[in-house]
Amino acid sequence: MDLFIIIFLIISIAFCNSWVGFGEKTFNVLEYGAKGDGTSDDTHAFVKAWKDLCGANEGTPTLEIPAAHTFLVHQNVFKGPCQSQNLHIKLDGTILAPHRKDWGPCSKKWLHFLDVHGITFDGSGVINGNGEDWWKDYNSTTQCVGSPTALIFERCDELQLSGITHLNGPGFHLYVVHSKDVTISHININTPANSHNTDGIDLTNAIRVNIYDSTIQGGDDCIAIKGGSQFINVTQLTCGPTTHGISVGSLGGGGSEEFAENINVKNSTFNGAISAVKIKTWPGGKGYVKSIIFDHIIVNEVYNPIYLDQHYMRTPEKEQALKVSNVTISNISGTFTGEEPIVLDCAKIGCDNITLRQIILIAVDPSKPSKTICNNVNGIIVDNVSPSLQCVQT
Repeated sequence: MDLFIIIFLIISIAFCNSWVGFGEKTFNVLEYGAKGDGTSDDTHAFVKAWKDLCGANEGTPTLEIPAAHTFLVHQNVFKGPCQSQNLHIKLDGTILAPHRKDWGPCSKKWLHFLDVHGITFDGSGVINGNGEDWWKDYNSTTQCVGSPTALIFERCDELQLSGITHLNGPGFHLYVVHSKDVTISHININTPANSHNTDGIDLTNAIRVNIYDSTIQGGDDCIAIKGGSQFINVTQLTCGPTTHGISVGSLGGGGSEEFAENINVKNSTFNGAISAVKIKTWPGGKGYVKSIIFDHIIVNEVYNPIYLDQHYMRTPEKEQALKVSNVTISNISGTFTGEEPIVLDCAKIGCDNITLRQIILIAVDPSKPSKTICNNVNGIIVDNVSPSLQCVQT
C-alpha cells in the first residue's frame, strides 16, 4: 500500500476517534469519592460531581451513577443555570434517602433541581425515598410537619425523564413546577397502600407535558394536575392499586385563584384504585377548569370511577367557586366496588358543556345498592351511560 495512503488512514482514524469523544465529558460519582455502600454519606461527592457537570460547556456532559451501588444522599439543591443547555444524568444504581431521624434541618425537598435547562434523566436505576418513618407519624411536630417531596424539578424546561424506578417516597414522588416542554415516560412508581400523601406525579404551572407508558402505585393521586398547568397529555398509564386516580386539582384552596386547561387523559387503566377520572376544587376559590378530556379508560374494581367534586373534602357551598366547563368523559368501562360509581357534584354556579359518552360501569357486587349523584350539571349524554344519570340539564 502506498505510504501516503497509510499515513492518510492513520490520521483519519485518529481524527475520527477524537471527534467522537469531542466535548462529551462524563462525571462518575465514584471518582469524586462516593462509596456507594448504602451507609456512607455520599452527598458531598454528588455535590462536587454536579458542580463539574454544570460547569462543563461543550457537548452533552453526563453524570454517571453506576449500577451495583447504593448511594446515601441527604437533601440537596442541584442548582443552575449550567453552561451546557443539555445535561445527561445516567442513573443505573440506587439513590437512597436518609432515615427521618437523620434528615437534618427541616426541608420539604430531597433531591431538588432548580433552574436547569435540558436535563435528560434516565437509566435502569432506583430512587428510594426511604419513606416508612414519614408515613408512620405524618403530623409529627418534633421535626418537619408533613413529608418531603422526593424528586422536584423547578424551572427546568425541556426536561426528559425515563426508565427510572421510584420507591417509597416520603411524600410526593415526582414534582414538576414552573417548567415547559416536559416528557415523562417508562417510569415505575411503587409505594405501599399505607403510605400517606404519596402522589406519583404532581404538576404545577407546568406547560406542554407528555406522560406515557408508565406504572404508578401509591397512597394518593396517581397524577395530580394542579394550578397553572395546561396542554397536558397522559396516555398508556397503569394506575393502582390504592391510588386516587388522575386528578385535575385540587384547585382554589384558601380562596386562591387558579386554573387548569387543555388536559387529555387517554388509553389508561386503573386497577383496584379509589378513583380514576377526577376533578376536584375547593368552595370559595376563583378561576376555572376547562377543556378536559378523559377517553378510553378501563377501570377494574375501582371504588368511585368518575368523580367531579366541587365540594372538596366535603366543604360546604360558598358564594365563590371555580368554573368548570367543556369536559368530555367518554368510553369508560369496567367494574366498581363503591356505592357511587358516578359523582358529578358541581357548585351552584353550575358546570357547563359536560359531555358523557359511552360509559358502562358494572358493580362487582350486584346485590349492593348503588346510585349516581348529579348536581348543577349542564351538558349532554351521548350514546349509552350506565348506571344512568337523570339530572344532566341540556
